[in-house]
Amino acid sequence: MADGISIVIPARNEGETVSKVITAFINMPCVEEVVVVDTASWDDTASVAAEAGARVIEEPEPGMGRALKTGFAAAKCPWVMKVDADLETFDPNMAERLTEAREPGVGLVKGKWQDPNDDMPMTRLLVRPAVRLIYPGLGHIRAANSGLYLFNRDLITLEELVDTTAADIDVMLRVHEAGYGVIEVEIGQIGHDPRNKEHYNAMAENILQLFLTHHARRAKA
Repeated sequence: MADGISIVIPARNEGETVSKVITAFINMPCVEEVVVVDTASWDDTASVAAEAGARVIEEPEPGMGRALKTGFAAAKCPWVMKVDADLETFDPNMAERLTEAREPGVGLVKGKWQDPNDDMPMTRLLVRPAVRLIYPGLGHIRAANSGLYLFNRDLITLEELVDTTAADIDVMLRVHEAGYGVIEVEIGQIGHDPRNKEHYNAMAENILQLFLTHHARRAKA
């Protein structure tokens, strides 16, 4: 597939890192645009992003899911790649790898990566076990909690995505439920800002709530 992609970057107070991320992707042949969704930052995230060449959209309400819904809907390309604003170590060629991996019947391409400072507790202890039990058709996905992915936003109803940090997983589950394939591609080593226990605690609660909601809906259907 030769279709170009839009990159969507949700950002809240990421003025120190967002320019590096934008600059790495914005001139790549497969990238049509970079959209930064500024979620009520009180630093210079918006101005830094605009200066780096991104199209900046304001989302006044906090929440990762809200930012993603706003950015995905505003993107001019159906195929949208979600990228974190706090990446420190990464290979920008991941955009090409994900784009080139698209094939008929596939609706989402996950980026599978390693971080030497993160042993992926959410993925190991919660996400992958839940996927195996509730969505065995996604059991082949190793990086089920990856926040770096490319998908066709026209395949799902964006407004139904959760507003929380579980939105990345929600995208994957909804693409799968719509009958489209989910695959993953190695994208190398990624470095994020360090996460603390409070971050993981809140994330775990959001993810568990997401799976319980999906399971209840599926059981009722």
